[in-house]
Amino acid sequence: MFDLLIKNASIIDGTGAKPFIGDVAVKNGKIKKIGKIDDYAERMIDAEGLTLTPGWIDSHSHSDRTFFSFPDQKEKVEQGITFSITGQCGGSSAPLKREDGSIETVGRQLDRLSDIPQGSGAALLVGHNTVRKAVMNTEKRAPSPEEMQRMKDLVEDAMKNGALGMSLGLYYVPGCYSEIDEVIELGKIVAKYGGIIASHIRNENDGLIEASREFIDIIKATGCRAVFSHHKAMDKNNWGKVKNTLEMIDKANSEGADIYVDVYPYIASSTSMTSRFLPSQFHPPMSKSVIELLKDEDICNRAKAWGRAKWGNDLSWVIITVCGGHPEYSGKTVNEIADMKGQTDRFDTVFDIMREGNGLSNICTFMMCEDDVEYVMKHPRAMLCTDAAVRTSNTYCHPRMIGSFPRILGRYVRERRVTSLPEMIRKMTSLPAKVYGLSSKGIIAEGYEADICIFDADRIIDTADFINFDLPNKGIEYVVIGGKIVCEKGKYNGVRAAEVMRIKK
Repeated sequence: MFDLLIKNASIIDGTGAKPFIGDVAVKNGKIKKIGKIDDYAERMIDAEGLTLTPGWIDSHSHSDRTFFSFPDQKEKVEQGITFSITGQCGGSSAPLKREDGSIETVGRQLDRLSDIPQGSGAALLVGHNTVRKAVMNTEKRAPSPEEMQRMKDLVEDAMKNGALGMSLGLYYVPGCYSEIDEVIELGKIVAKYGGIIASHIRNENDGLIEASREFIDIIKATGCRAVFSHHKAMDKNNWGKVKNTLEMIDKANSEGADIYVDVYPYIASSTSMTSRFLPSQFHPPMSKSVIELLKDEDICNRAKAWGRAKWGNDLSWVIITVCGGHPEYSGKTVNEIADMKGQTDRFDTVFDIMREGNGLSNICTFMMCEDDVEYVMKHPRAMLCTDAAVRTSNTYCHPRMIGSFPRILGRYVRERRVTSLPEMIRKMTSLPAKVYGLSSKGIIAEGYEADICIFDADRIIDTADFINFDLPNKGIEYVVIGGKIVCEKGKYNGVRAAEVMRIKK
């Protein structure tokens, strides 16, 4: 007898092959048999008229922030995500510097997580920015030889103890303070263990070409497999440059590199307000906290002048998601808040919001175009992602946290026909499994892990948007992880059947 038998499904196996009608039997967490199956099971699902695929893999996630506090990973499960690649953009949950000066390494954190089942599975990249902070805080300088060795030791510990590789956040403090030689030296440790490097590159707008070239140089110097994170071009004057950057990637790959990209299905990004409006060129040589920077009128005035010259005085394309102490700002544009405050200069409003939030203000910014999103999606080495964690409160959030994967299949496959359904499923399953070395995931085949999504291809769509950000998805019928049903009729049922995986070297 099988544990689970799914009958009469239209099966898309994750390889890019055409769908076929068949049954899938599951036993002990594995796919046991595929075909026409006349047998019994403890639980049977009639999937006639529905599509069955491997569980979807979120190739760029920040859910490591919530492994301990929100292990259900509800927002992942309810959009069909059975596994996530976390610790992205240079920021990982470990190594963590504690108040007493001690450091919880990646290995120790994974030990603690071994007893905490998760609603959706995950693996961890170690963040370069997190490593740098653990050793030298947020100081704007090169590391000393001793500090460099300590950073190398932390990266090596992470690689020995289960990390997939290293992520870079060269746009963010303190990664933006690092020179290429520092990154290459750490990257060689990752390469020693066959790991991967994923990067939020140093600049995604006016300096996109140069930042892409820098990352390609890093990858050539280290020999690591690589992923350009959430690949895009920001600001209207840069739209279309993704054609150039993808050509650069293709050329590097033809010369022996092994580089991929990931992309999320929205034209708005999400980041901290200080990263967008108080960039690193205004930071003084000596390190200062964000709070100290916001108290420096000269620095703030120069940043305001830069912003006005770059964007003018219309900031209707900036939505506040979180501002400490001001929940009433959430979901409003900067222009709307400026009008509430009686301010005509929108940049005065921006810096007031950052100060009022003690530097902890987050935003969504509409700076991309849909043509670019679709162009990146079509690339054969493009994977799909949320670039999001899970909800930790009832505050406003980017809808990508809720609906990225249903949106990909509803809007970009069914409605806009960017690519075929089997090809998009490949980008969501077997491709990220191959890139990240998840050898038993990503394909519907006998012996593979029974991570499965069952959905209505004619109905699947997201309904969350930038005003009604928490509306549910449509069309997802069942999600199965390790052979256990964890989502029924689009609702997470509370079963935590996954774990944070240690990657064996």
